[in-house]
Amino acid sequence: MRAKYLKAVFAVAAVVVFLMLASVSTPAQCAMCKAVLENSTDAAEATKGMNLAAMVLLFPPVTLFSGLFYAIYRFRNVQGGSRSRGERRSDKADR
Repeated sequence: MRAKYLKAVFAVAAVVVFLMLASVSTPAQCAMCKAVLENSTDAAEATKGMNLAAMVLLFPPVTLFSGLFYAIYRFRNVQGGSRSRGERRSDKADR
């Protein structure tokens, strides 16, 4: 069980590292924001600020959706009356 977990963690880490190394820098602003940034006196600093603001605004929705999907995954069998691992499949076997 632990070996499967370590393989999965390693695979995810390898994919993340690959995507980080293979990524290309792209503009993350809309056309209007880009025009304002190009005309500013300190464009590099303003661009860093805009990118940080985009990340800050992205954090709450990602957190909410991640929590929602985790809750759905965690409690997916609550209505079905899921059995614990130690229970038998048939209740008649206990009688």
